[in-house]
Amino acid sequence: MIVDLENLDNSIAIHTPGQSGHAFHKHYNDMVDPWRKIEYHPMLWERKNVTANTAEILKLVPK
Repeated sequence: MIVDLENLDNSIAIHTPGQSGHAFHKHYNDMVDPWRKIEYHPMLWERKNVTANTAEILKLVPK
């Protein structure tokens, strides 16, 4: 993770196991190749940038 404290939207990060820590999950190794090639992804902070790059929303509602 490389964080730009002057402009957080300029921050980047990467991690190897993908979006899931479960070995047999379909997203387990999503980020292995980008990590191996040193291809970071942006860390979005501003609401407009997060909204513009959102693919899905998970809404947790208490019972």
